[in-house]
Amino acid sequence: MTILFDFDGTLHNTRRLYGQAFRCAYAMLVREGFAPEKTYTDEEVSIYLGMTAPDMWNTFMPSLPQEMKEKAGAVIGRELIEGIRRGEAVLYDGIRPALQVLKEQGHRLLVLSNCREAYMKAHRQALGLDEWFEDYFCGETYGFCPKEQIFPFIRQRYPDSAYCMIGDRASDIQVGLANGIPTIGCLYGFGEPEELSQATQTVHAPAEIPAVIVQGTLEKAANP
Repeated sequence: MTILFDFDGTLHNTRRLYGQAFRCAYAMLVREGFAPEKTYTDEEVSIYLGMTAPDMWNTFMPSLPQEMKEKAGAVIGRELIEGIRRGEAVLYDGIRPALQVLKEQGHRLLVLSNCREAYMKAHRQALGLDEWFEDYFCGETYGFCPKEQIFPFIRQRYPDSAYCMIGDRASDIQVGLANGIPTIGCLYGFGEPEELSQATQTVHAPAEIPAVIVQGTLEKAANP
C-alpha cells in the first residue's frame, strides 16, 4: 500500500514552533500599522496549521494588502526555518516506531503537505525523515492548489492498487473523498473532531496507526 501522510498535526507537533513564528510576523504588522497590538497564544494560532499560506492569511486577515500578506508570510517562513535549525522541531510521541513498523511491513510512505518546499527540506534534514519516506509533495510545488488536486500527480508517479491518506484536517479527508481512497483521521492533531467526521477511520494517537493500516479493514470501512 502507498500511504500518504500529512505533516503538521499528523507527524510533526508544530504548535510551539508555529506560535513563535506567527507572533514575530504579527509584531511586524503592528509596527508597520497594519494590525492592533495583541498577543496570540500557541493554541489560538494552531487553527491555521495545515492551511496553505494563502488560505491562512485570507482567513486571518482577509483585508490585509497582498504585499503585506507576502511579507508577513516570509517572516513566518524565516522564523520557522530558524527554529528548525535550532532543534525545536519535534515529531509526535509514537510516530517514529509507527513509521518503522509500516516501513518494515513493506508499505511505501509519502508526505503530502500544504507547506513550502524549504520548510519540508529543513525538516527532512533535522528529523531524518528520509529514513522512512520515499518522496515528498509540497503545496508550494503545485501553486498551493488543494491536496485532492495534487493526488492524481502522486498516483501517476506511484501507480498502486491501494492508497491511504492520513491527516488531521478536513483537507486531508477530502483527498480520500475526491479520489476514492480510504482515510485515517488523526484526532490528536490540530483539526476539530467534526473535520474528521467523514474519515474512514480515526485514531487518538500515532501508536494506533499501524493497527489500522490493514488493507482489508480500510477497504471494508470505505465500502460498507
